[in-house]
Amino acid sequence: MSEFDHLAPEVRNVLELSTAERIAFCREDRWVGYTRAVEVRNKLDDLVAFPRSLRMPNLLIVGRNGNGKSAILEHFARSHEVQATEAGTPVMPVLLIEMPDTADASEFWSEILWKMLISHREGDHPRNKKRQVKSILQYAQVRVLVIDEFNNLVNAGRKAGDLLASIKELSNALKLSIVAAGTQAAINALNSDPHMKSRFSPVALNRWSLNAEYLRFLTSYEKLLPLAKPSGLATRELAPRLYAMGGDAIGGTVNLLKAASKRAIETGTECITVPLLEKLDWTGPEGWEEMARAV
Repeated sequence: MSEFDHLAPEVRNVLELSTAERIAFCREDRWVGYTRAVEVRNKLDDLVAFPRSLRMPNLLIVGRNGNGKSAILEHFARSHEVQATEAGTPVMPVLLIEMPDTADASEFWSEILWKMLISHREGDHPRNKKRQVKSILQYAQVRVLVIDEFNNLVNAGRKAGDLLASIKELSNALKLSIVAAGTQAAINALNSDPHMKSRFSPVALNRWSLNAEYLRFLTSYEKLLPLAKPSGLATRELAPRLYAMGGDAIGGTVNLLKAASKRAIETGTECITVPLLEKLDWTGPEGWEEMARAV
């Protein structure tokens, strides 16, 4: 057995890099296919393969901030990157955008155009932008439009219904599926158009618990951290501490592991331990509440 069997094969060579390079590697986003993430990915992939029809299936992915929505969406989009046909025509099955903070129709169409690298004037009439969007999405053969931060639609107030109607019309005209993702407010955003809401199948990313799934996640993530010694993240000693510090949104645990692995490299510890976590400059979910009460 190799002394680095606790690492994924592609990570072992990272140990030979400089300290700065190893820390940079730790800070990069990693895909860990935990059970719920794989289930959601499969649903998303089904949309790409779904034949164009009069009523396309849509998904609404709902979860707390930091609970993995954006990571799943980005992994999905990267898996279906733009390609070219033999004739040189672009094929872009998936387009991932974010709902603008203002959730204004003009800003929404601009968001799509800029993502497609289409130059236009911000002051153009929304109707003209929408016409451009239809043209470029049809040309690029987009099959799934993914809208992250869909909860921003609640900021549109009375205009939310109009924007939803425009999105529905876009889906109908081009026969493409819509994936909306956001916090619980994304559900409220759809309430302004019950007919549009009925077209979406809801998918929840629930809060994490200190259970077998969480332990499997820790085991998988440890293989991706370029530390020379095994940490045993899923052990009875470490797992409860990581969960308490990281909270019930998986993004908190990921950020904690990034910070802890950086510290392990800098100190030469080369593994994550309870003493290392105790000395870490870290503010968890409970710490934020304590800070708010103190100021």
